Amino acid sequence: MSRGLAERTVFVIGAVLLAALAALAGLLVARSAGARGYPVDELKQGVNAANLQITPMFVIRDRTYAIAIRPFSPGATDPVVWCPQEGFFESPVTGSKFSGVDGAYIAGPAPRGLDRYASTVVNGVLTVDPTKVDPGPPRSQAIPATKLPPCDWKSAVPAPGVVLPATPTPQPTGPSTPGTG
Repeated sequence: MSRGLAERTVFVIGAVLLAALAALAGLLVARSAGARGYPVDELKQGVNAANLQITPMFVIRDRTYAIAIRPFSPGATDPVVWCPQEGFFESPVTGSKFSGVDGAYIAGPAPRGLDRYASTVVNGVLTVDPTKVDPGPPRSQAIPATKLPPCDWKSAVPAPGVVLPATPTPQPTGPSTPGTG
């Protein structure tokens, strides 16, 4: 084997080995015992639509916490969207509404607040375990969804990879309280 060919072979093997080590290091940071990580400083304050590898979610970040919210109605597969104009999440299927601060129940037929993925923040990395889902907070009282403004569907944000129904829940066009108008 010529010296030039041997040097190129060693260079290629070294480059492949270096790339493999870099990929493994990234995997180790991103996954630990089934958990997946997301650098908190890359999240804006408030609601973030996120996709940690293949798991769609919403991550809510505040100065003191970050939580990962399951982007579906509690105990169901109906998607929810973030409605930034109104400051809440809404199910386009049922009209249920949830807080943009923590996913707590606000209104509609949902049995509770939005479910959460088990998550913690360690060394500035939000670690999420999509295999562990904690039920959302219990609802305090059932409120008709029509008591709140409808989501502005033109600005609604779904979680990445989540398919929405063709038409969102129709919203009332008249006054929401009898005797007004």
